[in-house]
Amino acid sequence: MLALSALCMLLGLAALALAMDRHAMHLPLAWSGRRARRGLQVLGATALLASLIGTLAVMDSGLAWITWLGLLAPATLCIAVGMSGVGRGQGRGR
Repeated sequence: MLALSALCMLLGLAALALAMDRHAMHLPLAWSGRRARRGLQVLGATALLASLIGTLAVMDSGLAWITWLGLLAPATLCIAVGMSGVGRGQGRGR
């Protein structure tokens, strides 16, 4: 269950990153509209909430919060490294 929570966290962080203006160039043209990007924000927030609930389901409250916050930093680093190397020079332009 903890691995599923970490996967939900990665999915949520990736969706939130793609919803940002800076990383929207990595989206296909069909997903570049404001409505689709708002959907990515909702998906990201929902996935992060599901990750937190999954962590709270398998541990007691204090340890679950510490574990979830502890996983948040390396997951964010993974998304940041992944987004920095994807599609260099292949964007739609600025």
